[in-house]
Amino acid sequence: MASYKLNIAKIQGAPPARELLQLFNDYGLPDDEEFGVLDCSASDEVLYASILRKTHQAIQRFDGESGEISTTAVEKASILRVGIFPKRCVIELYDGTASSFDYMTNFLGSHLALPIVIDTIDMDIPASVRFLQKSTKRFVLKSIRVSDYAHSSYMIGPYTPKFLETEAGMDFLEEYTDFTTSASCRFQTSRGRATVTLTPKTCLRFTLSNEEDKAEMHTLLRKMA
Repeated sequence: MASYKLNIAKIQGAPPARELLQLFNDYGLPDDEEFGVLDCSASDEVLYASILRKTHQAIQRFDGESGEISTTAVEKASILRVGIFPKRCVIELYDGTASSFDYMTNFLGSHLALPIVIDTIDMDIPASVRFLQKSTKRFVLKSIRVSDYAHSSYMIGPYTPKFLETEAGMDFLEEYTDFTTSASCRFQTSRGRATVTLTPKTCLRFTLSNEEDKAEMHTLLRKMA
């Protein structure tokens, strides 16, 4: 099973995709900056790019002979794959979490000097589950995770029940919507099967038994944003 992410947010102030492409190409891959552009391409509708982000982490080591602790800065690198759709005012990240949109705001606003605003999108989890149930075949609501649940006076805290029947899961979801942190659903795709994890923000994780269903999944999941 191959795993993927699709994090969707709103973006305001982005120039047309081909203008963005020129800005990204001009920025390039500087040695002394936090960000760099590994690759990018664009059509009239969308810009796709892979953004390199470099950070430094302090690592402490103990020297047994001297009895001293030394600190060494280690460079870490991560890649954010991004799609920007200026006409639709949508930005998608295919790596990271909701906090990764803050990094893109930093890159686009500070390093490229663009007057952009990125706003994450709240997800109505019960409505999204019902949408998937109606839009797919052999749908199953597998499990739900809630942050605050009290089964009895002796058991409180996070709870992740699994369900044998989708309707039982929906009843639980409706009752604990305010405390739901994720919901996992499984259904059939054109060439295999998929499992999708929904969160309160439109940051989606999914696995596919057949990688050729990826474009189909993106189209389906975008309709929930």
